[in-house]
Amino acid sequence: MRVIIFVLLAFSAGLSYAHQPVMDMAPRWEGGYGVQTRVTHANDRTETWLEGVYTFKPSLRMTLKVPYASGDIGNAILAMPLKRYKNQGAFTSNWGLTPSVRMPTGGGDDWDAGLGLSYSSETPKVYQLYDFYTLDDVVGLDVNVGRAWKGDGSSFFMLWDISAQDSDTGSRVLSGPVAVYFKDNVIFRAEFKYPVHDDDIAWSGNYLSVGVGLVY
Repeated sequence: MRVIIFVLLAFSAGLSYAHQPVMDMAPRWEGGYGVQTRVTHANDRTETWLEGVYTFKPSLRMTLKVPYASGDIGNAILAMPLKRYKNQGAFTSNWGLTPSVRMPTGGGDDWDAGLGLSYSSETPKVYQLYDFYTLDDVVGLDVNVGRAWKGDGSSFFMLWDISAQDSDTGSRVLSGPVAVYFKDNVIFRAEFKYPVHDDDIAWSGNYLSVGVGLVY
């Protein structure tokens, strides 16, 4: 059995409802699988996330996100992203519908249902992702748009991110740059966001994230 240790640093809370492993980008092939891990911190709370994905076929996959904080496992999020791809030469795009459920693996008996609708497209020079989602009392929109550079066995993306979220605690909009590097089967992601609107009593400060994932 191969043992993989990832170390990464991120500052976030509540944004884990959106993006799907691994980095929204892979695997796209039948029988593909991947794993990533993140450490998030915001509002004096630190969480470690272990996330995985298995692609039964390009149109059907399963993802799992499990948080860990202060010696305890939190409530895991299980999702089944359904994708419809369209490929035209160097242009590829997909629509996604993602039902999800947050399970009381951290204790209690509350189950929360969620649903996401997404669209992404990619050319040799431009990448874009639009993800609208809801989970329990949270409704959010995440947008990534930017430049792509393709090399021999590698890709580099420089994106701009806008993350908007509304919940029982208020609303907020964060925005900032994202860098993604894809080399063979390893993906690195780093991002920084600052609040352009913050009327959320459960949120304070900026967002900084560094992540790494592995796909097969």
